[in-house]
Amino acid sequence: MRPSPGEWALIAYLIVVCTVTILGHIVGEPVVHAMASRPNDLAAARVWPLLTSGLLVEGPFVPQVLATAVLGVAAMRLAGGRVFWSAAVLAHIVGTVLVYAGVWIADAASQSGVASLLREADFGVSLVWCAALGVLAGVAWWKTRPLPRGAWRLLAVGPPVALLGVTLVSNGLASYEHVVAFGLAVGVVYAGRRWSSVGARLRLLTPSDDRSR
Repeated sequence: MRPSPGEWALIAYLIVVCTVTILGHIVGEPVVHAMASRPNDLAAARVWPLLTSGLLVEGPFVPQVLATAVLGVAAMRLAGGRVFWSAAVLAHIVGTVLVYAGVWIADAASQSGVASLLREADFGVSLVWCAALGVLAGVAWWKTRPLPRGAWRLLAVGPPVALLGVTLVSNGLASYEHVVAFGLAVGVVYAGRRWSSVGARLRLLTPSDDRSR
């Protein structure tokens, strides 16, 4: 099948991610320092790193690029490009801000071990593919489209199990951000389902041209 506009956008995004990550490995720490986000940066109204932090891969390079590509395309094929990209943007930006807010609250409450998180360099594409996992799970949980029983079971169980595994091996801010990103993506699918249902009801209530004549 020919790639959709949303899939072309994902391809372009991954090309940028690969280029920036390779450049970061060549140049070294200055690239990461300039592009990574930190709770302290956002508290000082430095918003730009919140966007650029999603242009670097943290951890295994090839597996994460492949995961983003495969899961992203699967999410778009099942839920549509608008749902996937809405989930991805919310997961990366709103999800990160929510976790930062939790860190600020915990720091204000003088919780031990939180102060280091305020300065932690936060970057990577993991929130994008965690959002894709959430979209896939949401498709199964909210039954937004008919699926074979085997596919339904795989999508209902596989994404949360994968999220659990990723969360267990993560640390620092990422261990919280992955869960929030997944939850926001599931919420996006649910909101899309509700919006479609409301739209369908409005169309039924609106008289057609033939009836109005």
